Amino acid sequence: MCNFSVPLIVLVIVTTGFNFANSSPDHQEPAQTRARQAASPEVLAKTVQISLNVEADVLIENSDGKRIGFDFKSKKFVNEIPEARVISRETSSTFVLPFDKSGKPYIVTVSGKSAAKVDADLSMTGPGFVVGFRSLPLMSGQVQKIRIGSNGLQLSFTANQDGPTPQLFITTQSGRGKPSYRFEVLSALFAAGKTIAVNLDLVNGRLYFKTDDVKKISFTLMMRRTNPGGTRDTYAQQDISFGKTNSYAMDFGQWDGKGDMCFYDWCDSCEKRQCTKLKNESIAKEPKS
Repeated sequence: MCNFSVPLIVLVIVTTGFNFANSSPDHQEPAQTRARQAASPEVLAKTVQISLNVEADVLIENSDGKRIGFDFKSKKFVNEIPEARVISRETSSTFVLPFDKSGKPYIVTVSGKSAAKVDADLSMTGPGFVVGFRSLPLMSGQVQKIRIGSNGLQLSFTANQDGPTPQLFITTQSGRGKPSYRFEVLSALFAAGKTIAVNLDLVNGRLYFKTDDVKKISFTLMMRRTNPGGTRDTYAQQDISFGKTNSYAMDFGQWDGKGDMCFYDWCDSCEKRQCTKLKNESIAKEPKS
């Protein structure tokens, strides 16, 4: 048996310039790190790193069906991905994979080591993004499967037990002169065997999120936008459930930075999509005079 554990919040990956302690592109890197990146820009597009912060067996499969990690059938370590490797430390490991700009998903299969349920943090760091899952429920004898788009724009989680979903987060940086974003999506009530998925369209300013559960699901969502000048705008909503199906699009590209956000019921049978404005619950109440 092989252990692949990594603490999400203690690892600094120079190849992408992100600090796990913040997990956000609007965090300011040290000048030395920025200088190394400027000197070797080709490194930015070379690898991604997948990290987990608890003891677990992990198997990662790329879009070609090649794998690295613990083979759950043979109970042995495998590495079929050219140039992929594992960096092991005393209490953590990081899977380093070639960067695939196609956006095709990595399939990550995880099983915990503890007999009791633990909440894990799993992330993938790549050029211009940090994405992943917080409070991912894991325990011994139960296999959890997730998918992560290789370009950091898609995430999905299939539940192996009833209960809340983990927080699915996408943090992305668009470059100088453009805003950077962090999105967080979760649902408090979820059934085993059902899948929640998030897809980010930066070009058109849309965030899509959905489940395949036929029962009405309520989503909680938070978005933080960091503007080029350093100012931040935050939107939050704890009850997104107005649609005919559990499939929505958030039009964040048209948001004014303070007020309501425009959402759409997004499904094949939705003939006419109309904007439904939902209140920004992150705005603090004005203090009483």
